[in-house]
Amino acid sequence: MEGEGHTAGGESRFSGVLCALPEELGALRERSRGSRTRAGCELLEIELDVEGGSASLLACVSGVGKVRAAQAAALLAAEGVARLLVVGTCGGLRPHLGPGTLVHCEVAAQADLAVREDRECRADPELAAAWRAEVPGKSGWFLTADRPVLSPWRRLRLARAYAGDCVADMETAAAAAVAQRAGIPWAALRAVTDRAGHLGGASFRHHYPAQAGRAADSVPGLLARLAGRRGEPPELPSHGGSR
Repeated sequence: MEGEGHTAGGESRFSGVLCALPEELGALRERSRGSRTRAGCELLEIELDVEGGSASLLACVSGVGKVRAAQAAALLAAEGVARLLVVGTCGGLRPHLGPGTLVHCEVAAQADLAVREDRECRADPELAAAWRAEVPGKSGWFLTADRPVLSPWRRLRLARAYAGDCVADMETAAAAAVAQRAGIPWAALRAVTDRAGHLGGASFRHHYPAQAGRAADSVPGLLARLAGRRGEPPELPSHGGSR
């Protein structure tokens, strides 16, 4: 994929996928045709067979936390990705967002950031709508912080501060801020593993194996849907983002 970042007209020919942990790449990892390391991060080159052709992905397993997620997003942006797809797991902050629920991001917020600038980033509406059409689920706020929500009091404070459905994660808003500054459309989908309370750690360990790769496994269908809707070959994705 090196050297293939853009067409002659300047259009990027591949999408970026970012997750925190290796299991969150799901079956995509098995499709890797090669890898390389940049700034300590492994970049996986993935080729997919989708309806009507093939699609190229560049995936990065960032590691946990906002700093590592921002670094990975910056590396993918420098590679020239056409869009950024953030996948993985999260903790539900509403009673009905239990383990196994798929949640699409409407707005990602750095919940522990003390300044307002770049604290909230809205997902690309066209990209998010296509993903929701491919994989039905809830939609809401992704509240990103550098530590998990394991206290009922912290969960209550977060849930009261944001209207509607919301989940807790540790990477999305940081990656979204990088993508937004770079002018790259982004969207995120995560599967709930726990209810972000005092039993969250045990619930995460129990549900993570089954939920980790669910969001990533929907990426091939999303890319096929996008390509079909635009009438372009799927290897040439293009898309034209506070409370």
